Amino acid sequence: VRKQTFRTLFAELPQRPNKGCIVDMPYDFTAKDVIMPHPVYAWMGWICALTPSEITFESLKPYILESFEYAKEKFSKRKTRAAEIKI
Repeated sequence: VRKQTFRTLFAELPQRPNKGCIVDMPYDFTAKDVIMPHPVYAWMGWICALTPSEITFESLKPYILESFEYAKEKFSKRKTRAAEIKI
């Protein structure tokens, strides 16, 4: 999700963890049916939910759509920059 959305949900973006480690955040990353920061990629604004119920999955849908739109925006910017470099 966008960084602002992540901050709205969880207050802060964590620091990038060391290789092979998880982020330093006060979450039980084994909890099921809870929207939480991704244990490894939270520093990039990723969220997750293990074994989401129907209700939790429905609440994730707007974040999935936001993530898709955000990815399209970033791809479009890269494509534009690549085209400018070739000119």
